[in-house]
Parts: sequence; structure tokens; C-alpha cells
Amino acid sequence: MKPELIVRSACEEWAAEARVPADLADRALRARTGRHPFKLALAGGATALLVGATAVAVAFGGGSAHPGPDHAFEPVALSSDTTLRTDLGSAFPRRLVAAGHTAVAAYFTRHTRMVNGRSTLQRTWHLYSPSTGEYEQTPWAYISVAPGMERAAVLQGPLPATRVGVLDMRTRKVVHWIQLDHPVGGAAWSPDGRRLLLTAYNGSPDVEAGPGKSSRTGYYIVDSAAGSGAFHSLPARSDNFNARQDMGWSRDGTLIWAPTATVPTKVFYTRTGERRPAPAHEADYTDGEEAGLSPNGTLLPAFGPSPGPAVTVRNVVTGKAVAVLPIEQDKAWADDRHLFAIGCDPQNCQRKNEFRNRLLLVDLDGKITPLTGYRRFDRAGAWVPVFTHR
Repeated sequence: MKPELIVRSACEEWAAEARVPADLADRALRARTGRHPFKLALAGGATALLVGATAVAVAFGGGSAHPGPDHAFEPVALSSDTTLRTDLGSAFPRRLVAAGHTAVAAYFTRHTRMVNGRSTLQRTWHLYSPSTGEYEQTPWAYISVAPGMERAAVLQGPLPATRVGVLDMRTRKVVHWIQLDHPVGGAAWSPDGRRLLLTAYNGSPDVEAGPGKSSRTGYYIVDSAAGSGAFHSLPARSDNFNARQDMGWSRDGTLIWAPTATVPTKVFYTRTGERRPAPAHEADYTDGEEAGLSPNGTLLPAFGPSPGPAVTVRNVVTGKAVAVLPIEQDKAWADDRHLFAIGCDPQNCQRKNEFRNRLLLVDLDGKITPLTGYRRFDRAGAWVPVFTHR
């Protein structure tokens, strides 16, 4: 892939999130199609959700809200359905896309516009409907889907929001609003679906901010059993140039993490904010790959070798390469042998054609199964998948 194309694509994406960092050249030459310089808590939880065979779906709670019997949710088991679901005929997915234990629970399209002289990223969300089997456009500014794909946390725009809605994905109705003293701009369900991690900001997390200028102020952990959650102060890291610095969960849900712009890529804390060492290989630098550790905790993808497209999967115990896959980026694990990935046409993947890509399922033997139609990632309005355990 041509370096000038990679640099151009990276600069366009960074323009939506932050001013160009001092190490732009080094970062841009590591960038490639389908990669997002900002990290979403939504997009990073699929691997952790595969750890348990079953989990309890959510009850509501949080902020200053108090639970009532009319709002409690019955525990449900995660789906055992591993049917392959594709939608090859649409530029934007209409029907459910899924493989193994994981599904595209939602997706958003991205646009940037100038607000008060600053570049602002806007998302248009499409959320899966269990009632219709299709994705439907929503009015929400931010969405996080719970394991089991029955409930979603939703935020109204403009961000940050002072309340979080718990949405029944079948009825498309908010069954409970959680009022918050500190406005939030991001949300992530715990791997067991019992808690919500809400990242608080005192300004929009999607407006160009400049290095060290993120408006993150802290976080809530909303526990369904307690029905409320305390606010914890945790200002943004000064070494991270991203305005959005959403927090996420460790694979087993015992710790939380904040993103960095350096190595290690994540800093871990207890739920109450005490610093802790990173769990093994969960903060390993993987050059922007999103899938992380395989569900069994033994395999880790990383970009390369150059010139690509290629991603190498290694055994974290032995360090040996298990597979070199002809893909541009790994996105999430479907199971211990299959990855969701982004890839371009293998017969025509040079110059601008590297940005014409689609969602794939690839196994460790290199077999590729297309899941969606092609998209143009280098253009405004490209869709971005969000994964969860189905």
C-alpha cells in the first residue's frame, strides 16, 4: 500500500478527533484502511463477552436513580445460536450479520462538520431489531448494546448527556432513564451484562480538542443490583491527543481501563479507581488491531508483515506465529478460530482500491467468507460495525 495514501487517510480521520500530533508520520505510516484513531468502548468488548458461556442480561440502575419492580429485567441466557448470517447485497447492512458467538449489534456512519470553528464528529446509528431481524436507524447520539442483544444503553445528543436510557431492543422503547449529576459521553456494558461503565465529560468528546485537552472528568459504574452508582473522578490523560477517551472493561470484568496514546495501550484500575497492573496481554501493543486476545486467551493478532495486507496471529505463550492472514484489519473474534476482519479485493488491493473493502469472516487456515457488500472507507458516511455477544 502506498504510504501517501495511508498518510492522507490517517490525516482525514485525525482531523475529526484532534489536531495533528507531533508524531504524525510515525503513526500514519502504521495506519491503514478501516482503522480508527479514536477508541470506542463500544467496539472493544466483543472478545471479553466470549469468556463466559452464559451471562445475565441487565437490570437497570445508576446515577441517582432508584430501582422499582416495574423496571426490573428478567435474567436471560446468552444465545447459543452460532448460525452464519450475511448480507452481501447492500452497501449498508440491512439484515443481521453474525458468526460464531458474535454479531454486529449496531453500526454507525461518520460525518464531520465545523461547529464554532472546530471539527466535530457526528454519528448516525443503526441498531439491530430482534423483532424484524434488520438494522433500523435511530435518533440516539451514542449506543452500547448489552450481551444477549436484548437491551441497549442510549444517550441523547448533543453530547455529553445528563441521563442514560435503557432501551428494550424489541419494542424500541426506553424502559428507564438513569439521571446523572455529571454528564456522560460514552457507555460500555460489563462482560456479564450486569453493570454499565459510563465515561463522563464536561464538554463534547467528539469536538477537536488538541493534545491533552480532552474534557473527560471521570466515570460511573452503574450496578443493577444496587440500583445506583457513584461518580469517580479520573481526568483525561495529558499524553493522549484524542478528545474521546472512553473507558472499558477488562476481559473478566474485574477491572476497568483508560486508553493511552502510548505503550502500554491501556491503563487498568479497580472499579473505584485504584491503579492496577494490566492483566496478561490485555495491554499489549497490537498496532491498532481491535480483536485483542482470542476467547481462550491464547492468540493475539497484530498488523504485518509489510507491505500487506496482512495480519499475523501469534500464540502469546510460545510467541510463535499461528497464521498470517490476508486481511487489512482484525475487528473481533467470532470464536477461537474465526475472526471478523476488514479486507479489500485480494486481486485488486492497491492504491485507492485498498479503501474499497468489506467485512469478512476469516479462519486461521486463511479461508475467507464475505459477510457484507463493499464500502468506501475513505469517504464520508462509511459504516463502522459494533460487535457484541449474541
